[in-house]
Amino acid sequence: MKKIIYTAIFMFVVSFSLELKAQSVTYRVTKNDPYDIKNFTVAIDPLFFDVNGENGFAFGWGARANWFMGKALDFNFDIRSGFGTRGYDIDNDNTRNYFAMEGSIGLTLSNKVRSRNVPIILSSSSYTSGGYTYTTTYSISGGVPADTRKIIAFRAGAYQMTNSFDLNKNLHDSLLMFRNKDTDSEFSMKENKDTITFPVVDGNTWGGVASTAVFAGFNFKTIRQLVVDVDGWGVRQNSRYSDFFIDGIFAPVIALKNYRGTNNHGVESKYDLKYEGGKRVFGWRMGWSYRKPKDQGFSFKWEFGQRPGFKSVNEKNSAVNFRNWYTMITYGLYIPLKIKPIATAE
Repeated sequence: MKKIIYTAIFMFVVSFSLELKAQSVTYRVTKNDPYDIKNFTVAIDPLFFDVNGENGFAFGWGARANWFMGKALDFNFDIRSGFGTRGYDIDNDNTRNYFAMEGSIGLTLSNKVRSRNVPIILSSSSYTSGGYTYTTTYSISGGVPADTRKIIAFRAGAYQMTNSFDLNKNLHDSLLMFRNKDTDSEFSMKENKDTITFPVVDGNTWGGVASTAVFAGFNFKTIRQLVVDVDGWGVRQNSRYSDFFIDGIFAPVIALKNYRGTNNHGVESKYDLKYEGGKRVFGWRMGWSYRKPKDQGFSFKWEFGQRPGFKSVNEKNSAVNFRNWYTMITYGLYIPLKIKPIATAE
């Protein structure tokens, strides 16, 4: 315990002395222009990860593009394809691989520049002692005034998505109906009048699901391009191009993939699948993306929400059924370009 107390006192003294040193530095602002950006980017994402209630998880690759056209319009495109989708089997035609594609257009409602103090970090270092990690940060006390561009936009778009689907976990077998296309007979998964031999993976029967949806919402951009030359420290910056968004989603098309099954007599038939437990045609999501305004580098995007789909089993009648929710994160390398029209300060 004494060791922890002594370490804390030492870190406080060091931090206080560093803060005093930071207050005495002098600097020159070499750039402070949130309009000096590259407004078109193409990103290749070697890895995304999607955790969802339909099958558990999927991961794969993707690509994104964004074009901020002048001060008025903002175009976005996003595509993701899974190469590791739980429940998907290329040899099982009943399942579907994870695939998502969407496009949207945004209309700027507000585009303003505000000056505020932002932190300029001179250096940062960390070390571990006694199972704790301590970080020491040198920064300019009080920050540096920077012009920050704040943009509010209304956006709308559409997406298409397919995924593997855990039929046993998500849908009651007494409400999942099969209609034989040859005999026109209908029965539930529980009754199984045709004695279909369901392929089982991890103790569950897998199928496929597809949805087409439209969405609308708002996004909030923050653009900053501050570069300073600090005596004794060199060039430091606080630059960002970030976008927070929130959408409402409506899916007029939500469908289970038609099923192909073989009965105990070796006869193969095709079936239309229908779930009588109902659908959730509305959903929502929120998310955040980040990159640098001009420099090539790594970009990041995160989403969280509830996609439209079939009403999942909620046997415990809990207030929140997490089988209906999802979260997705993707990370990749982007290439920025400057394409006209480009907004300039008035």
